[in-house]
Amino acid sequence: MAIKIKKTDKMKNRTSLFCTLRAWHALLWLAVLTVSCPAVAKKVIFMPQFSAQAQFAGYYAALEQGYYKEAGLDVVIKHPAKSCPVMEYVREGECDFFTAEAITAVLNSGVLCPELVNILQTIQHNSLVLLAKDENIKSLQELKGKRIGAWKAGFCELPFMIDYIESSNVEWVYYVNAVNIYVSGVVDAILLKSYNEKIQMDMSGAKYGSTVYFRDRGYDMPEDGLYTTAEYYKQNPKICQAFAEASRRGWEWVRKNRAKALEIVMKYVKANNVTTSRYLQKFMLEEILRLQEDEEGKDPSYMLKKENYEWVSNLLYRYGYIEKQTPYNDFVKIKKK
Repeated sequence: MAIKIKKTDKMKNRTSLFCTLRAWHALLWLAVLTVSCPAVAKKVIFMPQFSAQAQFAGYYAALEQGYYKEAGLDVVIKHPAKSCPVMEYVREGECDFFTAEAITAVLNSGVLCPELVNILQTIQHNSLVLLAKDENIKSLQELKGKRIGAWKAGFCELPFMIDYIESSNVEWVYYVNAVNIYVSGVVDAILLKSYNEKIQMDMSGAKYGSTVYFRDRGYDMPEDGLYTTAEYYKQNPKICQAFAEASRRGWEWVRKNRAKALEIVMKYVKANNVTTSRYLQKFMLEEILRLQEDEEGKDPSYMLKKENYEWVSNLLYRYGYIEKQTPYNDFVKIKKK
C-alpha cells in the first residue's frame, strides 16, 4: 500500500528556492561562456584599386587602430596587381569591398561586373592632370593625333570619353612608370594624378610645357568611393554598414594624426614591396586629404552627393556609354548621418 506524503508550505518553499538557485546557476554559466567565447568576427576581403600607398591610408588606419575589429569584422586587405584593373577582381568575386572612382563604378555596374552600390565616398574632386611638352596646350583636343600616356591599370574613363566627345583621335600609349615614358620621349603628353605621378614628375626634375587640370576644364568629377555589389549589400546590410562606419573612423583618425598615419602607410608599403619614398607618400597623403574636402575646404561629408552622381550618370548615358541609369537611392545605399 503506497503512502502519500502531503507537501507542506515549507517544503514547497524549499522546492521553489532550489529551482530558483538552479536557474540562476545556469544563467551564470551562460554569462561566463558568453564572455569567454566571444562571437567570431566576420571575415571580409577589401581591395583598394591600386598598390599600397597613402591613397588608402584611412583603411589601413581602421585596421591598425582596431576599428574593424570593434565592428566585429576580420578584414583582409588585398591589393591588385599594378597592371590589372580592380573591376576584373570584382567580376571574379575575389573581394567583398573595394574602392573605385565614381565614373568607373557607374560605367561597369551591371555590365562588365555585377550591379554595384556606393557605401562611402572619400574623394570629392577630380585629380586628373594632363602634362604636355608643348607649352601652348590647353585641352585634350589640341593634342589631336598625338601620343598620350595612360595607365595600364585603368582610371582613364573620363579622358577616353572626352577624346570621343571632342573627336581628338589621340593615340593612347599605356604605361606602368610615368616618368620613364615621358622623359624618354615616347609620348607627347601624359595623364597623371595630382596626388601621385604629378608629384613624381616634379621630384624627377623633368621639364614640361603645360599642365592642364581636368577639374578646371569643367570635369570636377568625384573619384574614390567605397563599393560592394548590390547582392552582397542585400544579403549583408549590417556588415556593409559596419565596414563603412569603421572605414570612415579610420579616415577621421588620419586627418587628426597625419604623422602617425604616414608611419602606418610606410608599414603597408614595405609589406607589399612597393618602390616609393616617404617624401612622396607624405605629399600624397596631404593631397588626398585636400581632395576629400568639400568646395569650401570644409571637412569631408563621406557621401556621394546626388547631384554629383547624377552628373556622372547623365554624361555616360548621353554619350551611349551606359544603356540605362540607376536611380540615386539604388546606387548610393549609405547616406550621411
